[in-house]
Amino acid sequence: MQILYIRYLAARPLDEVQCVAQTRHRARCTAKMLTPDSLQGIWTLVPATAAQGQLALPAEVMAMYDLSSLPYAEQLRWRTQRCREHAAAPTAGDLALTDWEPFDPFVHRAYVCPRLPTDMRRPRHGGGGTEAGW
Repeated sequence: MQILYIRYLAARPLDEVQCVAQTRHRARCTAKMLTPDSLQGIWTLVPATAAQGQLALPAEVMAMYDLSSLPYAEQLRWRTQRCREHAAAPTAGDLALTDWEPFDPFVHRAYVCPRLPTDMRRPRHGGGGTEAGW
């Protein structure tokens, strides 16, 4: 994904990334970052590069969830990995590290998908877990 014009690899599918803030009950917040009522980024195909000056994978493109068109505050909320409630309460501490790792096309080559997702991940009918729309 791209946040504040920097590419990152998430540790889990976007619909499973949760807030890192600590609740009043001293537990990790269970709110997800990607919700139906949140501002949405867009899936796009981009060259498989990481940063200026790095080599690109030869003639490869990759699918990327781009938040660049969202307001700065929303991108910052994603970067700090806080739900709307905890983004508005900066005194709440973090109980976990963020799930973002700077994207490197050579190190993370196994995660480069050359096509857009056909559908977002969605809950399975009649049970737990999710199914991928790739």
